[in-house]
Amino acid sequence: MASAGSGAGGAGAGGLKTYFKTPEGRHKLQYEKTHSPAVVHYNHIGKTVSQMTVAYLKDKPAGQGSTPSTPSAGSGMRSAAARLLGTGNGSRALSFGSNGTSRAVSGSSRIGGGIGASTSASGSQGMVNYDGKGTYIIFNTADTLFISDLNSHDKDPIKSIHFSSSNPLCHAFDPEAKDGHDLLVGVFSGDVYSMSLRQQLQDPGKKPVAYQHFINKDKDKDKDPSQGGAASSRCTCVAWVPEREGIFVVGHADGNLYVYDKSKDGNTDWAFPTIKDQSQLLISHAKSSKGNPIARWHICQGAINAISFSPDGAYLATVGRDGYLRVFDFAKEQLIFGGKSYYGALLCCSWSADNKYLLSGGEDDLVQVWSMDERKIVAWGEGHNSWVSAVAFDPYWSPPNSDETEENVMYRFGSVGQDTQLLLWDLALDEIAVPLRHPSGGSPTFSSGSPSAHWDNACPPTGVLQPSPRMRDVPKLSPLVAHRVHVDPLSGLEFTSESILTICREGLIKIWARPSHSENNQQPDSSDQVIGNATAKDKMLTSLNKAGASGSSFKQSSVVFT
Repeated sequence: MASAGSGAGGAGAGGLKTYFKTPEGRHKLQYEKTHSPAVVHYNHIGKTVSQMTVAYLKDKPAGQGSTPSTPSAGSGMRSAAARLLGTGNGSRALSFGSNGTSRAVSGSSRIGGGIGASTSASGSQGMVNYDGKGTYIIFNTADTLFISDLNSHDKDPIKSIHFSSSNPLCHAFDPEAKDGHDLLVGVFSGDVYSMSLRQQLQDPGKKPVAYQHFINKDKDKDKDPSQGGAASSRCTCVAWVPEREGIFVVGHADGNLYVYDKSKDGNTDWAFPTIKDQSQLLISHAKSSKGNPIARWHICQGAINAISFSPDGAYLATVGRDGYLRVFDFAKEQLIFGGKSYYGALLCCSWSADNKYLLSGGEDDLVQVWSMDERKIVAWGEGHNSWVSAVAFDPYWSPPNSDETEENVMYRFGSVGQDTQLLLWDLALDEIAVPLRHPSGGSPTFSSGSPSAHWDNACPPTGVLQPSPRMRDVPKLSPLVAHRVHVDPLSGLEFTSESILTICREGLIKIWARPSHSENNQQPDSSDQVIGNATAKDKMLTSLNKAGASGSSFKQSSVVFT
């Protein structure tokens, strides 16, 4: 598909253009990050898909030594510190029985053969100056986890951690972790590791230090080879729970989601109840209050492909192989609503900064916009030519010449897919034409009324999974920009205050400078980067909160319908 906003010139490798245009100006390819060409993709489990996490490392807390403490069994205290406005997004559940924890407090010993030496010479030097702020890119390829400095133009990573027996598949970062354990890594075996990003950067290089190892004790049980064998227990996504210190969740390929408390030990032998109906939601709690995981949510039949927490931590969204998006009240452990894709599995999901809207994408090549108020799809985004692999709202963008007190709320969001394209979309809530179902069941009419005049004209009851609506009944969005950014299929997308980051399945990352920064090759120091990101997110949330209910008004515009 031709780029809606790109111009001639600026051709890069493979004929790809090194810039694209939006109404705000030109986004330029600033630099790239990747791993050593020597990394073999076909390791342990065949070809893996690279995922990307942007980590904002803040000032080291006063009094914290260079080695983060490993939580003890008795440290049940949880702090309620507010989290930097992170969405807690995961990187992608039939694991019956127990998961446990084993701990190691020294990096001098191997982790049960799970983690070995660094494979990169660049990771052989300790980064002793990493006690302050910084912004880092964490990504996985094959059996190695890489860490790159976002503010450096060096292409090679500064740290490589090799997993000798099970490939890392997903990861998440918590900027507000109180004990230094801020990085989660889920691996193919179903196990999870937590560790300190700062400590990994400071360490000379060959093995992770001061880590926790959460062992999936059920990975070797009840694994019918006809049902995928050990592959059914693999981690597909991990996420920290916002506003809940030390609590995190892990999604698996068998439809199970486990809840962990990193302050607890896992040496108690127990098992969860047998799941009789794989298609039904079943939430069970551990028999022991001292072990991990503390709960198991069986969500769907087939893999949980992605999870995402609302920024306030109240809601958890999941998407899965069965094609459904589900939204839960996490504290109440209650399904709020859910809906189905037009076709096939859903692969990704993400929240808006104000907790009001959700994005999802998948095998139907569409981007769906879901409203929390309406509990349903309010728009389709049509523009990809293949599966949509990642979606995200841009919390740093604001309309040109916008006024924070204006009632017109607009959103910018992006999506990437296996068609190698980055698409950017604008969602102006008062400019979406809403079709109404004609009383006689004929062609839809249009209205500039309130959201109550939506295609279904009713909010579904709590806990109900809705079928996919007819295409003609939902407003269709067209992309603002469609730009081919990589040669290989894309797997991830991140927004920062100064750039847009894309990653392909092979582990090549591209950093696209925003128009206000594309002419300036001088990168700010890491302290300014972190402060800028926090300020921009706070400003975005303030603006959206000021808009209040006005953000839900709709009127007719030039949106195209099928």
